Amino acid sequence: MANRDVKDLANHSESLFYDTRDMERRLHSTSDKDDYGTRRVPGDWRFGAWSSAWSWMGLSTAIAYPLTGALLTLAFGAVSVIIGFLISMVLVGFGVYYTSMKSANEGIGKDLMSRSSYGYLGSVLNTLFVGIYLAILFSLETSVIAGSLAEFLPFLPYWLLVLLIIAVFVPLGIYGMVWIAKLQTVTFFLYVVGIGLVFIGLFSGWSELTSAAFASEWWKLNPNHVPTSWLTIIGATGAWMGAFGFMNIFASTDITRMTRRSERKKIAVLQIIINSLINSFLIGAMGIFFLASSKGVNPDPGVTFVWVLGPLGLLLVFVTQLRGNVMNMYLGTLAFDNVLAQLTKKSFLRSWLLIPFVSIGFIMVVSPFLQYFSTIATFAGVIFASWVGSTFGEGMLVRPLYNIPKWSEFRRAYLPNINWIGFTSLIVSIIVGMLAILGVWGDVLKASSVFVSLLLAFFLPVIL
Repeated sequence: MANRDVKDLANHSESLFYDTRDMERRLHSTSDKDDYGTRRVPGDWRFGAWSSAWSWMGLSTAIAYPLTGALLTLAFGAVSVIIGFLISMVLVGFGVYYTSMKSANEGIGKDLMSRSSYGYLGSVLNTLFVGIYLAILFSLETSVIAGSLAEFLPFLPYWLLVLLIIAVFVPLGIYGMVWIAKLQTVTFFLYVVGIGLVFIGLFSGWSELTSAAFASEWWKLNPNHVPTSWLTIIGATGAWMGAFGFMNIFASTDITRMTRRSERKKIAVLQIIINSLINSFLIGAMGIFFLASSKGVNPDPGVTFVWVLGPLGLLLVFVTQLRGNVMNMYLGTLAFDNVLAQLTKKSFLRSWLLIPFVSIGFIMVVSPFLQYFSTIATFAGVIFASWVGSTFGEGMLVRPLYNIPKWSEFRRAYLPNINWIGFTSLIVSIIVGMLAILGVWGDVLKASSVFVSLLLAFFLPVIL
């Protein structure tokens, strides 16, 4: 009887379970502060694909991308890192297409999708970790601004500079998608002009410390003379996917969920371009070029901007971090909003969570915490790979095999506290990946730990 009910349910129209209307967003439909973080986005609060993609582009200008590309080059060499970028393009491109189509169709983001896979309370673990990791990225971006500002205001205590920067960000994070779209439009042109001036300065020799003349073969850069092998390629790919790739596959759904259903294919293609081509290759490669321009000495693009442009470089640093950090705040507080709603069964305004979010960021910046970012990103890679693998395994293998409805159910009354199949797949894959990182099974599995977790998590749901 139960199997027949599930089969009948799978054949029902989607309109019986969520809003399938397609219309322009009505400006008077709701407050701009309502982000629909704990429920489906209704048809009258949807944006066009270009507006959604434009908002997500803010993360593409974050200095963390080129900075990580440069740091990986110091660890693995440019050849291995660039090949890793190409592999990441394929993985991220496939992943964001799948999640973008689903989120735009159903009007849900990463947190509500997770409830369907891991249970109502089981999904709290992933959502909480995402919120914390976004707070880490927020603190990383803030530290870049503070470091550049300290070059011009050395007489001010570092903690005070950090506090002043955060005070600027808080008001900008109060409003949701409407404000973010406007902010990204205004700052995008400043970013393009600023980056253009940096490249002109590098090729024109404006600085004695950094110049394009030093980067004639930047794609071969290998300051630490690391031999290129399949292990270094897999290691570089795993580190890049761990820091950004896997998380972006799901984090982008918090933007694409607000796209009109009729434009879900368009937003999926745009997300491939942004996350696969731009974020996974071009921006990272730019970091390698900046590193080569400093003779392999300076991996921080923020410092490069200041060396080339002086005070204008500091303004460019602020603009780039402003675009990325507002998105970090938005996505991070959205995650915490879902955690609190699940644990307390009460609704909160996302904007109320800004103060605790930036407080966590402040503590991370002024403490030695960020010195361990590379290690944190490696462990995060295993967790995010397990998240992507187990969710995709459920959606692509389990649901078609057992004729389970493809749409995600997230309402409390229809979910167990923990979906043991999805949750067990997640936890087992994380544990195996963590042990691999620690070298329990040798150097080969250590280098490929992220992919071991990904594959194991993908097949475990259907096996269980």
